[in-house]
Amino acid sequence: MNNKRNGLITGWVIVCLFAFMTFLSCKKDGPTRAVMSVIDSLSRPVQGASVTLWQDTAVNSTNGVQANIRVTKLSDAAGKAEFEFEQEAFLNYVVVKNADTARGFIRLKEHETVNGTASL
Repeated sequence: MNNKRNGLITGWVIVCLFAFMTFLSCKKDGPTRAVMSVIDSLSRPVQGASVTLWQDTAVNSTNGVQANIRVTKLSDAAGKAEFEFEQEAFLNYVVVKNADTARGFIRLKEHETVNGTASL
């Protein structure tokens, strides 16, 4: 009787473990998005700044093709510029407003929204 009970408990543990692993391995859905916030030296949003994200140094190891991603948008009244991409990536950014410039990089994660901040 005790062996039967131990077998039943072991079976349930295996089923629960399998269900847990299946749940964790599910692929996330949704866009891969970058939201850049542009602020001034007083942390106020900057409207109308040119925000460019690009990746021009990556080369596909399979076919040797060089990436040529380059997208530019203007920041809105809240100082934000939103971008959507198909895949995760490391992207450079440059933000320009009048004579002020900010540079850096942002790492996109697949099917997630990543926020970055550029200070002018």
